[in-house]
Amino acid sequence: MATDFGEKERAFIDGLKENTGRDLGEWMQAITAAGLPHRNDIIDWLRHKGFMFSKASWLERIHHNGGKPIYADVPKEAAPRRPPRRREVVPVAASSAAASLVPPPPPPAAPISAPTLAGDLDALLAKAKAYRPLAQLVLAKIKSVRPGAAFMARESSIAIGDPGVFAALGISGKELRLHLALGDHPFDDVIKKGQTGGGLGKSETLSHMLVLTDARQVDPRFVDLVALAKANG
Repeated sequence: MATDFGEKERAFIDGLKENTGRDLGEWMQAITAAGLPHRNDIIDWLRHKGFMFSKASWLERIHHNGGKPIYADVPKEAAPRRPPRRREVVPVAASSAAASLVPPPPPPAAPISAPTLAGDLDALLAKAKAYRPLAQLVLAKIKSVRPGAAFMARESSIAIGDPGVFAALGISGKELRLHLALGDHPFDDVIKKGQTGGGLGKSETLSHMLVLTDARQVDPRFVDLVALAKANG
């Protein structure tokens, strides 16, 4: 049975007071009062308070979101759901809010035409660690902008095409890197020059790159860039 992460978040928040002695607002105040400089420090602090890693990471994300639940404005039917583990292309359902686990499977889209490495999308997303909810948000937002997009796990990235590859999401526990084919679009402090590899292969490059560490970066400009990206050939 698929897991509704909107309901899961609501149950988590509703049970905070009973299970921990503090409600969401009190935990937000406690995290702020702790004055921890880094997000991983907050997660470690919460784990010492008795939270499992996944719940500590979720609570830290809510704090980083201004104390607002990730799914506060997401209708139940739009919340992502976790599919069974499988080794295949897994398209992601449209959503505008971060989810904490893997993208859900709507009807299969056309496979990405570029060469790929066999891989498990769920296992690959797990490598993002605390950035897994952000990776889910990025994929869901791309799917909402380009409904025909399909996703395929590679060794350390997710190739994105419709069907030609126009983007690749590099996965790591330190940051996410969204490589985009933007042609002659100008570079700036946010839109950087693509790196060799670019999620495709050692000798290949997608022209531009966004380094992502915060859900607030998935903004209207992000949407515009995704819409502009175009596969070569």
